Amino acid sequence: MAGKKTRNEIWFHSIFGALVLAGTVALMLFGVNSSVSTSIGPLLAGLALSIHVFRFGLPWRWLTVLFLASFFVVGLLLGQPGLQWMGGFLAGAQFGVVWRLAAQKTTVKATWTVNGKGIDTLSEARKTARQQLDLLDGERFHRLVVEHGPARFEVAGSLPSKLVCHRNGDAENDFSWAVLQNSGQPEDRSVEVPIGRIEGFIPSRYVNDVGTVDEALKEFLRDPATASLGPEWDTAEIAFDLRLSA
Repeated sequence: MAGKKTRNEIWFHSIFGALVLAGTVALMLFGVNSSVSTSIGPLLAGLALSIHVFRFGLPWRWLTVLFLASFFVVGLLLGQPGLQWMGGFLAGAQFGVVWRLAAQKTTVKATWTVNGKGIDTLSEARKTARQQLDLLDGERFHRLVVEHGPARFEVAGSLPSKLVCHRNGDAENDFSWAVLQNSGQPEDRSVEVPIGRIEGFIPSRYVNDVGTVDEALKEFLRDPATASLGPEWDTAEIAFDLRLSA
Protein backbone atom coordinates (compact mmCIF):
# COMPACT_ATOMS: atom_id res chain seq x y z
CA MET A 1 0.00 0.00 0.00
CA ALA A 2 0.97 3.60 -0.54
CA GLY A 3 0.98 4.37 3.18
CA LYS A 4 3.32 1.50 3.94
CA LYS A 5 5.62 2.54 1.11
CA THR A 6 5.79 6.10 2.46
CA ARG A 7 6.58 4.87 5.96
CA ASN A 8 9.36 2.64 4.64
CA GLU A 9 10.81 5.53 2.65
CA ILE A 10 10.79 7.74 5.74
CA TRP A 11 12.67 5.10 7.72
CA PHE A 12 15.21 4.56 4.94
CA HIS A 13 16.02 8.25 4.44
CA SER A 14 16.11 8.89 8.20
CA ILE A 15 18.57 6.08 8.89
CA PHE A 16 20.74 6.86 5.87
CA GLY A 17 20.84 10.56 6.73
CA ALA A 18 21.75 9.85 10.35
CA LEU A 19 24.57 7.52 9.31
CA VAL A 20 25.99 10.06 6.86
CA LEU A 21 25.80 12.84 9.44
CA ALA A 22 27.42 10.68 12.12
CA GLY A 23 30.22 9.72 9.75
CA THR A 24 30.79 13.33 8.74
CA VAL A 25 30.96 14.51 12.35
CA ALA A 26 33.36 11.67 13.21
CA LEU A 27 35.59 12.67 10.30
CA MET A 28 35.54 16.27 11.46
CA LEU A 29 36.47 15.34 15.04
CA PHE A 30 38.98 12.58 14.46
CA GLY A 31 40.13 12.89 10.85
CA VAL A 32 43.72 13.64 9.89
CA ASN A 33 44.36 17.37 9.31
CA SER A 34 40.74 18.19 10.19
CA SER A 35 39.82 21.28 12.19
CA VAL A 36 36.51 21.70 13.96
CA SER A 37 36.68 25.49 13.80
CA THR A 38 37.00 25.53 10.01
CA SER A 39 34.72 22.55 9.31
CA ILE A 40 31.69 23.19 11.50
CA GLY A 41 30.52 26.13 9.37
CA PRO A 42 30.48 24.25 6.02
CA LEU A 43 28.85 21.26 7.72
CA LEU A 44 25.99 23.30 9.16
CA ALA A 45 25.60 25.35 5.98
CA GLY A 46 25.38 22.28 3.77
CA LEU A 47 22.98 20.62 6.19
CA ALA A 48 20.61 23.59 6.46
CA LEU A 49 20.69 24.45 2.75
CA SER A 50 19.96 20.95 1.51
CA ILE A 51 17.19 20.38 4.08
CA HIS A 52 15.46 23.50 2.78
CA VAL A 53 15.92 22.63 -0.89
CA PHE A 54 14.82 19.00 -0.63
CA ARG A 55 11.88 19.89 1.60
CA PHE A 56 10.47 22.84 -0.35
CA GLY A 57 12.13 22.44 -3.75
CA LEU A 58 13.21 25.12 -6.21
CA PRO A 59 10.84 26.97 -8.56
CA TRP A 60 12.65 26.13 -11.82
CA ARG A 61 14.33 22.97 -13.07
CA TRP A 62 17.35 24.82 -14.43
CA LEU A 63 17.88 26.33 -10.99
CA THR A 64 17.93 22.83 -9.50
CA VAL A 65 20.62 21.74 -11.97
CA LEU A 66 22.65 24.87 -11.21
CA PHE A 67 22.26 24.29 -7.49
CA LEU A 68 23.52 20.70 -7.68
CA ALA A 69 26.47 21.72 -9.86
CA SER A 70 27.43 24.51 -7.46
CA PHE A 71 27.31 22.04 -4.59
CA PHE A 72 30.21 20.06 -6.08
CA VAL A 73 32.11 23.20 -7.08
CA VAL A 74 31.88 24.69 -3.59
CA GLY A 75 33.00 21.40 -2.08
CA LEU A 76 36.11 21.36 -4.25
CA LEU A 77 36.93 25.00 -3.57
CA LEU A 78 36.71 24.57 0.19
CA GLY A 79 39.41 21.91 0.29
CA GLN A 80 39.44 19.86 3.51
CA PRO A 81 36.27 21.52 4.93
CA GLY A 82 34.61 20.62 1.64
CA LEU A 83 34.22 17.07 2.92
CA GLN A 84 32.07 18.37 5.78
CA TRP A 85 30.14 20.54 3.32
CA MET A 86 29.38 17.52 1.14
CA GLY A 87 28.57 15.29 4.10
CA GLY A 88 26.23 17.90 5.56
CA PHE A 89 24.61 18.39 2.19
CA LEU A 90 24.04 14.67 1.63
CA ALA A 91 22.66 14.16 5.15
CA GLY A 92 20.46 17.24 4.85
CA ALA A 93 19.05 15.97 1.57
CA GLN A 94 17.82 12.84 3.36
CA PHE A 95 16.28 14.84 6.20
CA GLY A 96 14.63 17.20 3.72
CA VAL A 97 13.02 14.26 1.93
CA VAL A 98 11.86 12.85 5.28
CA TRP A 99 10.27 16.20 6.17
CA ARG A 100 8.49 16.37 2.81
CA LEU A 101 7.19 12.79 3.02
CA ALA A 102 6.02 13.27 6.60
CA ALA A 103 4.19 16.48 5.65
CA GLN A 104 2.47 14.73 2.75
CA LYS A 105 1.45 11.84 4.98
CA THR A 106 -0.16 14.07 7.61
CA THR A 107 -2.04 16.26 5.13
CA VAL A 108 -3.71 13.47 3.16
CA LYS A 109 -7.44 14.16 3.12
CA ALA A 110 -9.51 11.24 4.41
CA THR A 111 -11.97 11.13 1.50
CA TRP A 112 -13.74 8.15 0.06
CA THR A 113 -12.19 6.39 -2.90
CA VAL A 114 -14.13 3.97 -5.09
CA ASN A 115 -12.07 2.03 -7.63
CA GLY A 116 -9.45 4.76 -7.61
CA LYS A 117 -11.90 7.66 -7.96
CA GLY A 118 -11.83 10.24 -5.17
CA ILE A 119 -15.24 11.12 -3.74
CA ASP A 120 -15.94 13.80 -1.13
CA THR A 121 -19.30 12.75 0.31
CA LEU A 122 -20.61 9.56 1.86
CA SER A 123 -23.82 9.63 -0.17
CA GLU A 124 -21.93 9.85 -3.44
CA ALA A 125 -19.53 7.12 -2.32
CA ARG A 126 -22.48 4.87 -1.48
CA LYS A 127 -24.09 5.50 -4.86
CA THR A 128 -20.89 4.94 -6.84
CA ALA A 129 -19.93 1.81 -4.91
CA ARG A 130 -23.34 0.27 -5.51
CA GLN A 131 -23.12 1.07 -9.22
CA GLN A 132 -19.70 -0.56 -9.44
CA LEU A 133 -20.95 -3.59 -7.51
CA ASP A 134 -23.76 -4.07 -10.03
CA LEU A 135 -21.21 -4.12 -12.88
CA LEU A 136 -19.16 -7.04 -11.60
CA ASP A 137 -19.04 -9.70 -14.30
CA GLY A 138 -15.78 -11.47 -13.44
CA GLU A 139 -14.18 -10.31 -16.68
CA ARG A 140 -13.91 -6.65 -17.64
CA PHE A 141 -15.43 -5.56 -14.33
CA HIS A 142 -14.13 -7.95 -11.72
CA ARG A 143 -13.26 -5.89 -8.64
CA LEU A 144 -14.75 -3.27 -6.35
CA VAL A 145 -12.44 -1.42 -3.96
CA VAL A 146 -13.74 1.18 -1.51
CA GLU A 147 -11.27 3.09 0.68
CA HIS A 148 -11.63 5.60 3.49
CA GLY A 149 -8.37 6.60 5.11
CA PRO A 150 -6.58 3.34 5.98
CA ALA A 151 -9.82 1.32 5.85
CA ARG A 152 -10.48 -0.80 2.78
CA PHE A 153 -13.37 -2.88 1.42
CA GLU A 154 -12.88 -5.30 -1.48
CA VAL A 155 -15.18 -7.43 -3.60
CA ALA A 156 -13.95 -9.71 -6.37
CA GLY A 157 -15.79 -12.10 -8.70
CA SER A 158 -19.00 -12.01 -10.68
CA LEU A 159 -22.70 -11.50 -10.11
CA PRO A 160 -25.01 -12.76 -8.91
CA SER A 161 -23.53 -15.31 -6.51
CA LYS A 162 -19.78 -15.73 -7.03
CA LEU A 163 -18.42 -12.90 -4.92
CA VAL A 164 -15.57 -12.91 -2.42
CA CYS A 165 -15.65 -10.00 0.01
CA HIS A 166 -12.95 -8.61 2.33
CA ARG A 167 -12.62 -5.64 4.64
CA ASN A 168 -9.90 -4.14 6.81
CA GLY A 169 -9.89 -1.21 9.21
CA ASP A 170 -6.17 -0.69 8.53
CA ALA A 171 -5.16 -2.03 5.13
CA GLU A 172 -1.49 -1.37 5.87
CA ASN A 173 -1.63 -4.34 8.25
CA ASP A 174 -1.68 -7.52 6.15
CA PHE A 175 -2.66 -9.58 9.18
CA SER A 176 -5.88 -7.74 10.02
CA TRP A 177 -8.01 -8.67 7.01
CA ALA A 178 -11.44 -10.25 7.43
CA VAL A 179 -13.31 -12.29 4.82
CA LEU A 180 -17.08 -12.50 4.63
CA GLN A 181 -18.32 -16.03 5.17
CA ASN A 182 -21.55 -17.76 4.30
CA SER A 183 -22.25 -20.21 7.09
CA GLY A 184 -25.03 -21.85 5.08
CA GLN A 185 -22.58 -23.27 2.55
CA PRO A 186 -20.55 -26.47 2.99
CA GLU A 187 -16.91 -25.75 3.73
CA ASP A 188 -15.39 -28.55 1.68
CA ARG A 189 -16.82 -27.61 -1.72
CA SER A 190 -14.61 -25.55 -4.02
CA VAL A 191 -16.20 -22.80 -6.11
CA GLU A 192 -14.58 -21.33 -9.21
CA VAL A 193 -14.62 -17.53 -8.97
CA PRO A 194 -13.64 -15.61 -12.13
CA ILE A 195 -11.57 -12.46 -11.77
CA GLY A 196 -10.17 -11.04 -14.97
CA ARG A 197 -7.50 -13.26 -16.48
CA ILE A 198 -7.47 -15.79 -13.64
CA GLU A 199 -9.81 -18.17 -11.88
CA GLY A 200 -9.81 -18.48 -8.12
CA PHE A 201 -10.94 -21.69 -6.43
CA ILE A 202 -12.52 -20.63 -3.17
CA PRO A 203 -14.14 -22.71 -0.40
CA SER A 204 -17.88 -22.27 -0.82
CA ARG A 205 -18.37 -20.90 2.69
CA TYR A 206 -16.51 -17.75 1.58
CA VAL A 207 -18.48 -17.25 -1.65
CA ASN A 208 -21.47 -14.92 -1.32
CA ASP A 209 -24.35 -13.54 -3.35
CA VAL A 210 -24.82 -9.88 -4.20
CA GLY A 211 -27.45 -9.30 -1.51
CA THR A 212 -25.14 -10.42 1.28
CA VAL A 213 -22.25 -8.39 -0.10
CA ASP A 214 -24.46 -5.31 -0.46
CA GLU A 215 -25.34 -5.50 3.23
CA ALA A 216 -21.65 -5.84 4.08
CA LEU A 217 -20.92 -2.79 1.93
CA LYS A 218 -23.55 -0.72 3.75
CA GLU A 219 -22.07 -1.80 7.07
CA PHE A 220 -18.59 -0.76 5.95
CA LEU A 221 -19.80 2.63 4.75
CA ARG A 222 -21.42 3.28 8.12
CA ASP A 223 -18.28 2.48 10.11
CA PRO A 224 -15.24 1.72 7.93
CA ALA A 225 -12.61 1.64 10.68
CA THR A 226 -14.43 -0.48 13.25
CA ALA A 227 -12.53 -3.32 14.87
CA SER A 228 -15.72 -4.96 16.17
CA LEU A 229 -16.90 -7.20 13.36
CA GLY A 230 -19.82 -9.59 13.52
CA PRO A 231 -19.62 -13.39 13.39
CA GLU A 232 -20.13 -13.33 9.63
CA TRP A 233 -16.53 -12.09 9.26
CA ASP A 234 -13.67 -14.58 9.52
CA THR A 235 -10.49 -12.90 10.76
CA ALA A 236 -8.26 -15.99 10.66
CA GLU A 237 -5.11 -16.14 8.54
CA ILE A 238 -7.10 -17.55 5.63
CA ALA A 239 -8.72 -14.13 5.16
CA PHE A 240 -5.53 -12.67 3.71
CA ASP A 241 -4.82 -15.84 1.71
CA LEU A 242 -8.21 -15.64 -0.02
CA ARG A 243 -7.73 -12.13 -1.38
CA LEU A 244 -7.95 -12.32 -5.17
CA SER A 245 -5.91 -10.12 -7.47
CA ALA A 246 -5.46 -9.87 -11.20
